[in-house]
Amino acid sequence: MSGVQYSNVEKSSSSGMMSKVLVALGVVTFCGVFANVGLVHQMQKDVDHIVSGMEPEHAPMSTKSPMSGTNTCEGQKKTIETYFNGALDNGSCADKLVAGVEQAGGNVTVGYEGGLDVGTDEPIKEPYYKQKLCPVNVHWHLGAEHLSVGQYDETGSGPGSASHRKLLAEGARLGGRCHKYDSSVEMYTKEYDWQHCVGMKVGETYEVHWPHSSVGACGTPNQYQTPFYDGVLCDIDGPTLATVISGNQLHLNVGVQAQIFTIVNDENYYYPDLMRGMIVDGDKGSEITYYTGSTTGTSRDNSVCSAWSPITWQVDRTCHLISASTFDKMCADMKSQRDDMSDDLYAHGSREVTTDTITANNQDFNGLAP
Repeated sequence: MSGVQYSNVEKSSSSGMMSKVLVALGVVTFCGVFANVGLVHQMQKDVDHIVSGMEPEHAPMSTKSPMSGTNTCEGQKKTIETYFNGALDNGSCADKLVAGVEQAGGNVTVGYEGGLDVGTDEPIKEPYYKQKLCPVNVHWHLGAEHLSVGQYDETGSGPGSASHRKLLAEGARLGGRCHKYDSSVEMYTKEYDWQHCVGMKVGETYEVHWPHSSVGACGTPNQYQTPFYDGVLCDIDGPTLATVISGNQLHLNVGVQAQIFTIVNDENYYYPDLMRGMIVDGDKGSEITYYTGSTTGTSRDNSVCSAWSPITWQVDRTCHLISASTFDKMCADMKSQRDDMSDDLYAHGSREVTTDTITANNQDFNGLAP
């Protein structure tokens, strides 16, 4: 396969044949008004015959953003951080623990309970849109930041070529892996001709995050932002955010969806719109663990913790297969946004799974008993 398939728009491999179709269609339209029904029926049969002989192919979408104008969210992260004067910086987990600031990503296996008592903190347990939160970014991590035993964990597997191991050693930290990779099956090993995503690998595990916010530029050309903080904080000022935090309302206004995939080179696993949020269809998005945590990434670990907490997490406990073309289509969509999302077109490193002591004790397993 060369490149990603973006739409179901078909075009003829012969411009002459397409001209015949257009002429025939024009005649059919004309006849529908002025000619007899029998002639129209015959002309339609002729058109169908021409179309049936075409060789279909998918027309690539433009990746040049059509959205000129002002990005009203740009620089919000810096503006807010300046107002808080360092209070939102990473810090010692010992200090955060004293302050009761729970962390992510944690163990989402059914039955797990974190060791940090977070009192009345409760995650949002319904789709974010019902609480008027919208997605403001999409990005992904190399391997899984969360842990779901038997689905994605330290015993999972993935590509083991020398070149890939070299990339892993030189680049982002690898998290847990799914248990789906099979080097004897072509869809896990056949290279894909990536056009838009950067540094991706067929057969590898990736954890996709969709940060959501109640104060994003929802429904506007500025909705999607990189860094995601610009989107999360787009329509709020420092004093208002301080009130939200002091009132322990942050986790009701900021949340993240997380879903874990193994990438395959097989169009049977294509999904057309991964950018807009977690896939909820069939077994996808059906087994969710809810809890409160923090922002993640490799600038934090079990010694250095995030101050951006608590926020809601909704994590799919199951690993799923997804086509490489799905990811490449998502990257093309990201390139089409008003904001420059190029810093999210590649996998970020995975934070190590949080220890019990910094993980909240408020896990909910979709109504399943712990």
